[in-house]
Amino acid sequence: MSLPQGSDQSRLPLAGIVFKSKEPVNSLLEDVSRTLAVRGLNLAGVLQQAVIPEGRAEKNVCLSSLRGSWQMPVLQDRGQHAQGCRLDPHAITDVAGRLSADLEAGADILIVNRFGRAESEGYGLRQVLEQAVCAEIPVLLAVREDYVSAWEDFHGGMGELLPLDRDTVLSWCDAVCEPVKSPA
Repeated sequence: MSLPQGSDQSRLPLAGIVFKSKEPVNSLLEDVSRTLAVRGLNLAGVLQQAVIPEGRAEKNVCLSSLRGSWQMPVLQDRGQHAQGCRLDPHAITDVAGRLSADLEAGADILIVNRFGRAESEGYGLRQVLEQAVCAEIPVLLAVREDYVSAWEDFHGGMGELLPLDRDTVLSWCDAVCEPVKSPA
């Protein structure tokens, strides 16, 4: 991936918050998203929530639009003894299409719950991330520590790693997003 022509290369348009499994990255992304929305930024993206469907014992993961317009379960129900990845490729394709439309409608920043296995293998929400960069929309996402190498391969020097720290993440957002007047 390369920067769009005429882009300011001193500003890295991508940031990945590095986290270890079980660390509260979802809470951090939710807090940062709320803060940016209060500041008046036009957000696009998804946050992850664990849910237990009615009548089921096994949890599912839902992605919720930051624009509040939809929520989508993204894990397949493969039975109690199934092993391996449960990510539903059809659901992720649907999420990608919805995020793409959100970006086309305009956004100040794209926030995505993960850069994970699917993105590291060339699918998932990868095209949406590329679309945002080409449209000069900054991207903030979470990168579990075992996908850092794939994240770095993906961004090719256009991104940076951030610690799991609210102030650091908000400072990056302030540096890459256009100034927006705070509500009075």
